[in-house]
Amino acid sequence: MLARSAFVTPLLLILAAPALAQTATTTAAPEPAAASKAPDACRLLPQADLEALFPGRPITAKGPTLSPIYRGPQYAESCMYSIKLPSPTSKMDHARFASVTVIRWDGVARGRETPAQAFASIKATREKVASDPRLTLKLEPLTGIGDEAFQETNTSSVVIRARKDDLIYAVSLDLYSEQTPPNALALAKQAAARWQGGTGMVDAATKVAANSAVTIPQDTRPSSVAPAEQWPDACALLTPAEVKAAFPEMTVSDPRKLMGKITHESRENRQEALPNPIGCQFDARRTVEKDGKRTVELNQIQVSVRNVAASEELSKRWFQSAIKVSEAKTPVEGLGDEAALDIMNRIHIRKGLATVDVRVSGGERDQALHDQAKARVGELAKLVAGRLTK
Repeated sequence: MLARSAFVTPLLLILAAPALAQTATTTAAPEPAAASKAPDACRLLPQADLEALFPGRPITAKGPTLSPIYRGPQYAESCMYSIKLPSPTSKMDHARFASVTVIRWDGVARGRETPAQAFASIKATREKVASDPRLTLKLEPLTGIGDEAFQETNTSSVVIRARKDDLIYAVSLDLYSEQTPPNALALAKQAAARWQGGTGMVDAATKVAANSAVTIPQDTRPSSVAPAEQWPDACALLTPAEVKAAFPEMTVSDPRKLMGKITHESRENRQEALPNPIGCQFDARRTVEKDGKRTVELNQIQVSVRNVAASEELSKRWFQSAIKVSEAKTPVEGLGDEAALDIMNRIHIRKGLATVDVRVSGGERDQALHDQAKARVGELAKLVAGRLTK
């Protein structure tokens, strides 16, 4: 029996071999989804469309993202681009993003709800989200994009969700200017034109309509400085007669005026000349004999309008910054809203929106003269503060 079994087994294998071979050659392998029928996000939104809508601007393709393996045959599910656009508030450019994402495709979604039902479910969910009063989200129906579409607008982007046959997709474009919604609409229309149910990706019949230029949004920031007419005249804050009265033993020069400009910050900073001087300087000098030598003593009296802010909050911040930089660590009472003295015998005064400095130099190497200058700057600062308006 053992010999017979040993003889039959190889014979059965030999006889079975042709049958196994025949099965291997005639059984069809599982047919994957045809590559030509799968969506390609980077063909739905090619870089050429963005180049037409954002002429002359640098555009960087971030490349496609493949669909998850568990969904079946992979395809380019999303595609993103970065666009460098001019900032309205500086000379710098900033990046804005454009993308398309395939939300559903029947090639990997058979057996579930129909595309129309799936789109209705998506829309209902987004409407529920938009109903939350804590969110700034606006939904609008759209026509002319595939079979059905709606637009979402939030504080940072415009998103158009659309269905064309068995394809549901979303086009997202970061907010930039009033061009953003029409640009997003154009991209979503072109994406719909590149898909045909049952066929897959097709060429759009026409190219996207190009923009002639990129619109730079207005700089809507309020100015940080007060209008030019609100800036005081530095030479009207302290008169020559008052300086001469403070330095009776010295010869006082006529005032030297320093004119200035204010800068309105934007992408292209605009400067405006101030009508009145922002600085006024007097020289007080005398000749004395010390140790048998004739010596010239010199004091410089300076009044400087450092800033006039657009708001009191800004005025307070700038004053704190000024005294920190100059190390004005000695508070001075009775001058405006706040005042401080630094080691250079300069008193910083804030009254209302204005920050003004009064300084008396001299005696940097002579303690007695330095103390005299400190006393005099205190008296002059009272006069200046009294003329500042709130």
